[in-house]
Amino acid sequence: MIYLDQSATSLHKPPQVAEAVYRGLTGKLGNPGRGAHGPARDALKEVAQARRALGRYFGVSALQVAFASNATMALNMAIKGALGPGDRALTTSWSHNAMLRPLYQLQQSGMTLDILPGARLSIRDIENALKPDTTAVVINPMSNVSGDTLPLDAIATLCLKRGLLLIADLAQWAGVRGMPDVAEWPRTLLAFTGHKSLYGPQGTGGLIKLGDVSLCPVFVGGSGIHSFDRDHPDAFPEVCEAGTANVAGIMGLAAGVGWLMETGQQAVTDRLSEHRSHFVAGLRNIPGVTLYGGQLEPGPVVALNLAGQDSAWVCEALDRRFGIAVRGGAHCAPLWHEAMGTVSQGVVRFSFSYFTTRQEIDLALDALRQLAAGGPC
Repeated sequence: MIYLDQSATSLHKPPQVAEAVYRGLTGKLGNPGRGAHGPARDALKEVAQARRALGRYFGVSALQVAFASNATMALNMAIKGALGPGDRALTTSWSHNAMLRPLYQLQQSGMTLDILPGARLSIRDIENALKPDTTAVVINPMSNVSGDTLPLDAIATLCLKRGLLLIADLAQWAGVRGMPDVAEWPRTLLAFTGHKSLYGPQGTGGLIKLGDVSLCPVFVGGSGIHSFDRDHPDAFPEVCEAGTANVAGIMGLAAGVGWLMETGQQAVTDRLSEHRSHFVAGLRNIPGVTLYGGQLEPGPVVALNLAGQDSAWVCEALDRRFGIAVRGGAHCAPLWHEAMGTVSQGVVRFSFSYFTTRQEIDLALDALRQLAAGGPC
């Protein structure tokens, strides 16, 4: 199989990721923070080491990193924990449902929500969309459909100037682009997932807190501390970490991030850019291909359609006839499709990994040429 669906999840992981997960499952590790015996202490040490590794990668301290099961959980904790009926939040048509649906729930509870329309956005568009009473910018800086990007550091500077809370979905960004220097950022919450371009296991991710952000706990329960208090701890990261940690998964995530740092984020970014450029250049020689987005310093994602064919048919044909795995449909980004006029057709999304080869990209281009020449089968 040729796997070109990295934006959904990474299929090929560095070998040290599996080794770390195996060690987490077989290393006689207990429940971190739930006991003073050796296995519990050893598990706590592993989680602490992983927290430090994530902190080094993102350029923050270890105690600014909270672990979660995925970016969706982290975004729910950020949005529902930091915003309320008295707020006014701005988001965009790029937003994934992991961001939109929590915002819609808060809107129903009295929060004001502004949505910046359009598939091509700029920092000027965001600035012009702010209202005098806007309190938060909730943004996806890299579209999961087209790979288009927004300048994350410029958005942070804008929020700092306006005194706004920034909540960013880094599910597609993390591991694809390096993090800007966050030392001077405003009050910020950054949600990330582990299983995409951080090359960690599924079921891992987290939330990063910068500055003075008050969070109400969204999930409450066992915390290992303050057991006689009726309320869940409100200190970070404990406010986000109710229940037992996924120790083996967190160890695998730390190994993935360690591999990224050892390989070099810029080297990874450059290879991903080369993959995308080579693929797009090859598409220009295939009749009937329509490309969407990709003009705004894109990440390693290409959204396309083939003539008038339904995106699901194209994906099925690529899989059945050529053994190529890509994703069609709406990609949980309904407002992007409304902006692009692709609600009924969807789009076919190709997304590339560091481990994707030039030969695999050429075979995918050849498959598209055959489909364009032959039509439905």
